[in-house]
Amino acid sequence: MRRRIDSNRIGWIGLGLGLLLCLWEPLPVCAEIPLPTQMDHYETFQPGISGVELAAAIFPQLDPTAQQMLSQLIRHAEGSGLRKAPLVTQEQAVALLKKVNWSKWRPQVLDFFVHQSRALEMIPPQWREMWVPIVHDSLLYFLDHLSEDRLLEKFVAVAFLPPGTDRGRYLLAFAAKTPSLQKVGQILARNTALEPDYRLALQQLENSIQTTSRDELVEFIERETGKETVEKYHLKFADTILAEASIGAVIRGTFVKPGESTPQDFVCKVIKPYVLSGLPEELAIFDGLTDYFSHHRDFYHIYEVPLSEIFQDIKKSLSSEIEIVQEQRNLQRAWEYYRKEPKIEIPELYSFSNEHLTFMQFVRGVKIADAFPGDARRRAIMARRLSDALTFDVMFSSRKEALFHGDPHSGNVYHLIDDQKDPYRLALLDWGLYGVSSRQHRADMMQLILGIKLADPKRLRNHVGVLIDGGMPKTPERLHQIDEIVAEVITAKQRRSVFDGLAELTVELAKAGYKTPFNLDLFVKSQVTISEILSELDPNLKQDDYLMQRTAGLVKKELPKRLLFTILFPAWNSHSYRSMLSNEDIKDVVLKMPKPPKPSPSSNSSQYQ
Repeated sequence: MRRRIDSNRIGWIGLGLGLLLCLWEPLPVCAEIPLPTQMDHYETFQPGISGVELAAAIFPQLDPTAQQMLSQLIRHAEGSGLRKAPLVTQEQAVALLKKVNWSKWRPQVLDFFVHQSRALEMIPPQWREMWVPIVHDSLLYFLDHLSEDRLLEKFVAVAFLPPGTDRGRYLLAFAAKTPSLQKVGQILARNTALEPDYRLALQQLENSIQTTSRDELVEFIERETGKETVEKYHLKFADTILAEASIGAVIRGTFVKPGESTPQDFVCKVIKPYVLSGLPEELAIFDGLTDYFSHHRDFYHIYEVPLSEIFQDIKKSLSSEIEIVQEQRNLQRAWEYYRKEPKIEIPELYSFSNEHLTFMQFVRGVKIADAFPGDARRRAIMARRLSDALTFDVMFSSRKEALFHGDPHSGNVYHLIDDQKDPYRLALLDWGLYGVSSRQHRADMMQLILGIKLADPKRLRNHVGVLIDGGMPKTPERLHQIDEIVAEVITAKQRRSVFDGLAELTVELAKAGYKTPFNLDLFVKSQVTISEILSELDPNLKQDDYLMQRTAGLVKKELPKRLLFTILFPAWNSHSYRSMLSNEDIKDVVLKMPKPPKPSPSSNSSQYQ
């Protein structure tokens, strides 16, 4: 492995030196990126190609003197030179490359870049036949449409990785300062289908990115806050950045309320300056990718893959994260919603926030996936607390509209430490994306859950309209199509949770051209994210069984009311209970659903309710 990685390093050096030597050459003409890439490319391309071979392939016009110098520099890099200081700094290398017109060799250079980034290796073997061409050409298109300055900075950053760099670091360097690629990494970070080294690397994107210095951040904050506010609240900032993710960075500090003398802790969330300039470019590229793949479905055989919807979902998620004022409103609403909920902490928004900066209460905790390391019993309890707070309490909220977090990855859900009253308390951070669910939507969602659990096509068909903008179609042809989708979803298959089944249902509907209402689609996706965290906390926890167990407890509490309604009123099929289940529903569950295993002592709900 070490030899291969060092070979990659040499390849990057060779390509970079080759580009620098172009300074001796006449300016070439432009060459367009040929897309789609033909399928035989993946059989002939050798990821381990050396810098010398690449230079010989893409710079055949170099005169003999330049070729000899290139060979000497490559041999120097292959030997002791790798372990010495680089010949030039990254900034100098970027400055030199900006003087070179290398567009004639752009297709080869970008293709080499995609392969050597190790991004394609991340795709699990069972998915590679279909997804490698899609990911390969998506990245080629993306890179080809980045501004020249950003592309060269990215190229040089990867080229300067030290010898022995693992493939996870290659991937992180490839995605550096590119919020859209980092957002995709966050989405994949807890996916157990990926190899462990990739998951570990991608989890750093949750809040451990390092692209901004402390001094740059503080200078930006003080300038945007204004001298008068800084002095009024005696704002002081920590010596280091607390956390940094794809869009924003967070730094801790203290302030003093006017008329008081005791400092209070705060954190300040900042949208990183380079994001404000670079993200609009990336969002436009995602629009282009949507259009590109809609015109090339036949070539990639993606009739059943809603790539356009995937790209637009990522774009929507990224767009919401730079709407600072809207996020502050969301945070305030979440704080008001949860302020009387003892199991959940929402940071308080401070009044000296503005349209560029969010000052809020400091929350002392760790990412929920890191809670109670090495303590399986407490991690199991933590998993159930998470499921209760973000699934059960949302589904069965007594409010007309239940609020839920739209992006509950591990970097946004914290375990509060040092809480003496409640050792399992949660904090929900980053409210750029959130949703609301009406009681009727939740009642329909519960029926869909039962439909998947019981493999009941009639129940699914009766309620699938909630997942379709405009409701169920009317034509016989469309209804037959819905029946086929339902039959496919309830077919026995291996999945972790019923929410994976719901996600599959929304995907199949998207393939057929239907659009799911935003809040329902967001809720399903948030639950899939939660299920991945649950499996990390407690691999033995079956989310479906636990949800049914908690629902059964709710039904038991409703028995007196159910008995009264059944005797005095013709209300056998009433759904007016908090569980939103009728007596007929309960009968079907009892008769058709396998009983879940009894909870272990470590998961007894009385320990954390």
